[in-house]
Parts: sequence; C-alpha cells; structure tokens
Amino acid sequence: MNRRLLAWLSFGALQFCPLTVRGQQINPRMSQRTNVNEQPILVPDPPPDVRRGPGAVVSIRELGIPDGAKQALKKGLERLGKDDPAGSLVYLQRAVSEFSGFYEAYYAMGVAHLCLKHHEEAERAFQQSIDNSGGHYAAPHFGMAFLFCDQQKYAEAEPLILKGMELSPGFSAGYFTLAWAQFGLGRLDDAEKNAREAIVRVPALAPAHLLLAKVYDHRSDYSAELAELDAYLRLEPNGAAREKVQLHRESIVKRLTTP
Repeated sequence: MNRRLLAWLSFGALQFCPLTVRGQQINPRMSQRTNVNEQPILVPDPPPDVRRGPGAVVSIRELGIPDGAKQALKKGLERLGKDDPAGSLVYLQRAVSEFSGFYEAYYAMGVAHLCLKHHEEAERAFQQSIDNSGGHYAAPHFGMAFLFCDQQKYAEAEPLILKGMELSPGFSAGYFTLAWAQFGLGRLDDAEKNAREAIVRVPALAPAHLLLAKVYDHRSDYSAELAELDAYLRLEPNGAAREKVQLHRESIVKRLTTP
C-alpha cells in the first residue's frame, strides 16, 4: 500500500482514540488522502460520550483503564503519526498487556500492521478490537472493511461497513466506503447513489469523484466520466493521482472529439 495513504490512516487512529486527544488540534470531522490505485480508509467521528471539551463526559470504563496503558497508547499513536508503525507496536503491545480489554489499542495495532503490510496480523487486531468492544466500536469495522476492499473481498467488506455506519451514523463518508465495496461487487447503480450521497455530505471528498468516474467508464458514459475527472482535479490539483488522472482525461477527450 502507498506510504502516504498509510500515513493518513495512522492519523485516523488519532482521531478515533479518545484517550489521547486532550489538548490536541485534530479535525473533528475527517481527513482523507488518495493515491493512484487505492481508496482511503475513512475514520468516523468518536461517539458523543467520549469527545473532549467543556462539560464532556468521561466514561466509567475509561476511569478504570490504568494510566500506564493510556500512556502506552498515546506513545504508540505518536509513533504512528511519525510514520513509525514498527515502533508504535512496542507501545501498543504494552497497552494491551496492561489492559486486555483496550479495544482502542487493538484498533491502532491493526492500523500499524496494515502500514507494515502484515495483513493477517491486522485482521486479527481489528477482530480483537471488535470482540473486546462487544461489537460497539465503529472504527475496527471500517478498518477491517478497508483491509477486505484492498484485498478485493468486497462481499465480506459490505456488512462491516453497514455495521460501522449503524454504530456511527454521523460518519458521512461511510457512504463512500460503501460505494467502494458496491462498485467492487458490480452494483453500479448502488455505487453511484452512495458516492453521490457522500459528495453531498462531504463536498471535498475527492476520491468519490474518481469512483464515479470509474462507474461512468464502465457504462461508456464518457462525458460524465470527464466531468468527474475534472471535479477530482479541482479538489486535488497536486494529489498523488494527478498524473494518471490527467493522462486518462486526455484519452477521454480524444475519444469524445474523434469522429
């Protein structure tokens, strides 16, 4: 997987682990990055009861987590943020050894293993996060879905995405993740509908335009495809996919202008 994509993915772990965000300036909505061939994993908002700020509620569970485990998670996430997934695992392993039910740490471990292309270990960590949370923590559902989509296991990814969206209905970009899986399953109408919904909810979500371009390419609707490529380039003029998109755009223009 692309390093820029995975650097973003590790940042997503920071967004979704409530024990580490005190005093940090982190976008409370979402971030995303793209590369030429891959879609981003998108991390939903934390549930209301774990957000920080004036009058925020601290859960009973959090009060029971040892300080050492919290600090280990924080250090592990810092290493992820510095593009050091191997170094992060040392701290994350310490976090779960001190608190076995630390599903946030298991999620971060899954992210770290993805960065290292340890797919089996990533799947186990995400599953452990799901199990330890009783299936109530949205992040590992999306993490597992990303892994499965990256492996083209779209049928396995779709129910995980739906569960993640059920747990975190405020995660607007979940519609894009769902569209990605549906495109992989050949359900173009569903993919188009959910990609459009993602754009309505998150107008700056550039990858959704690339996904729509692929939908229209499959339909040989080249005018619509060109419009989506142009929309992507407006949003990501210096993105990693720029050169490939521009080359493909030129081929579409030739196709449309050649008698």
